[in-house]
Amino acid sequence: MIQKLWYLVLVFAGAAVGVLAATTREIFFVRNINPTQNPDSQDSHVTPPARILSGFMCGVRCLDNFPACTTYLHNSSTGLCVQAAKPATLVPQLESGLGDLYVTCDTSGGFTMYRYGSEIACIAVIKSSKVNFTLASSHCEQMGANLVSVKTLDKLQMLIGILGDSTNFWVGLDDMVEEGTYVWREDGQVAFKINATYSSRQMAEVAMNGLWDHPREPNNYADNEDCIQLKQSTTHGELRLNDYKCFTRSKFICEERIRFV
Repeated sequence: MIQKLWYLVLVFAGAAVGVLAATTREIFFVRNINPTQNPDSQDSHVTPPARILSGFMCGVRCLDNFPACTTYLHNSSTGLCVQAAKPATLVPQLESGLGDLYVTCDTSGGFTMYRYGSEIACIAVIKSSKVNFTLASSHCEQMGANLVSVKTLDKLQMLIGILGDSTNFWVGLDDMVEEGTYVWREDGQVAFKINATYSSRQMAEVAMNGLWDHPREPNNYADNEDCIQLKQSTTHGELRLNDYKCFTRSKFICEERIRFV
């Protein structure tokens, strides 16, 4: 089992690693612990393996070798440090028990790393530009992300903590392709689908209990609400999901998926 636990911060500016300047960029590396880590394993590497006891310095070495470094593997027992440009490249080493895998959330693009429960999210809140749902989704994709997914109460509470009293943010859920089939933009997963037995509201209560603005939501009011946003709820006194007209201009939230494998 792979667990998501801690993260560290590396700060660098150009080639001068560790030097703070106007061009400083923060890279958050999330530690992905392999509980079967075997210090005696033989290393199969991408870069020539170095022996660095500090996970932090292994990250610095990664940034030296790859300006666009996104991942590295480190073993605190042996000091093994292996870096690569893509996390998938190091999966065999992770699965072989060579060390812990670290992946990144690059905050230079406006993203910030947040923790909720045992999970971690890389989030960018876009308040300066109000656009329709389609343009919001496109904007996030151009940033290498998707409109944020809100699948759990823990995730919702994390967003409430970020957004406070702000309201009306597009999230990555809609039934634009097929009426009544609500799909997450992040991964194409169907959140819920109405059928001949259950209404949209009833299905939403089963699949996403506690996340909606009102017991009657989503209601597809006037047959013209296919996109989901976060809005301040008079029922709950804080942000909840609500279906709305897709052409409405709203703020939006992008989420960069943190892929460990």
